[in-house]
Amino acid sequence: MVWWEIECPNPEAFQEFHAALWGWSFEPAFGDTTLGADYWIIREGDRGVGGLQRSYADRRPQAGTRLYWQVDDLEGVLNRARALGAVVERGRTALGGDDRWFATVLDPAGVSVGLWTDREASPSH
Repeated sequence: MVWWEIECPNPEAFQEFHAALWGWSFEPAFGDTTLGADYWIIREGDRGVGGLQRSYADRRPQAGTRLYWQVDDLEGVLNRARALGAVVERGRTALGGDDRWFATVLDPAGVSVGLWTDREASPSH
């Protein structure tokens, strides 16, 4: 596991509670990217420890934690996940900066799983 994030309909309440409980701070992120989401990096001191995203009634998941798994071949894993019955929620998406990409899939049980890579797409995909 390389990253985790919380998705909830009221991230402001989450921020207030967890800032008071754990001392976390929240840094807005990706506002000027194609993600098109309300998103914050959860920080513990100077270190980013997770992410927080606003959920919307017309998207899944509504609330919960998404874990991200490091993969070498993002498109290969996406293709295998599709073959096993998953739905690709978001294909390869650049985070900008340090050559990082992610994707998410909804598994057959309805759980959103994140995939993370530091490798560019291979020419065969």
